[in-house]
Amino acid sequence: MTAPDILNRAELVALVERCLDAFVARDAALLPLSAQARYTENGQLLPIGDGFWATCNRAGSYRHIVADPVTQQAGVMAVLYENEIAVIFGARLSVEQGKITEIEVMVSRDPLFFNPDGPQRLEAMGEPLPIWQQRVRPENRPDRAQLAALANAYFSVVERNDGTKTAPFAPGVERWDNGRRATHAPDLDPPGAQPFYALGAGEQLALGYFRFVSRVRDRRYPIIDEEAGTVFALAFLDHAGTMHEVELTDGRIMPVAIKQPFSWQIMDMLKITDGQIQQMEVLLNKCFYGMRSGW
Repeated sequence: MTAPDILNRAELVALVERCLDAFVARDAALLPLSAQARYTENGQLLPIGDGFWATCNRAGSYRHIVADPVTQQAGVMAVLYENEIAVIFGARLSVEQGKITEIEVMVSRDPLFFNPDGPQRLEAMGEPLPIWQQRVRPENRPDRAQLAALANAYFSVVERNDGTKTAPFAPGVERWDNGRRATHAPDLDPPGAQPFYALGAGEQLALGYFRFVSRVRDRRYPIIDEEAGTVFALAFLDHAGTMHEVELTDGRIMPVAIKQPFSWQIMDMLKITDGQIQQMEVLLNKCFYGMRSGW
């Protein structure tokens, strides 16, 4: 690949913006597509122009873009509208010789059980939290392998979480799920109940509640912005549906409402500085148990 074929960070961000515009215009011809370009939507291989290409009708104000000049890939989470229904949209783009070869899309159409208004909350924010814009001083930047390893360490703690392993979290780390803060969120706990969502991310995992997460599989870390300390990860969280209660590390017995197998397909942005995860923004799509990504 010659130098003119390699896109820099700003050019990759601009290409993501063009991609969002192309979805809104319902016109993939607006993009520099490779003749061999592949498109998946929620894990399904589709012709470019089908699926969300045919139903997206306008863009919202919220968008969060991560670019990786090393791998020539970029990712985004944004609010778009599908026939005037607000959805949270995620995408990974891969580029070769200046042309898009891969478009991997997730569209979260079903609200989480505690979050029917995630897109509206992101729209009200208008832009990502300021922490995502902070840059890491060159002398403090871990290398790409270290950033991927820290993200992977978090997933390993979530898998069959029993409270015995700790994730590389900074104090005060927050996790946002489909536009809703899912840590330090006391309003999500039932009145009179012991706090869970009111806790921080590390405190939640220390209780061992997520033991019902059978596997965190097909983990990928294709987009790493070393300047920002951001990892764009993809994975599946499998729930076998066989665990109906969990004994927490504090002795409480908690019921598990999952009665049937299913998986979460996720895109996860992780902000990492000083060897610790500072912030997470997660897009989840409920899917068939054991589903594959198509990649």
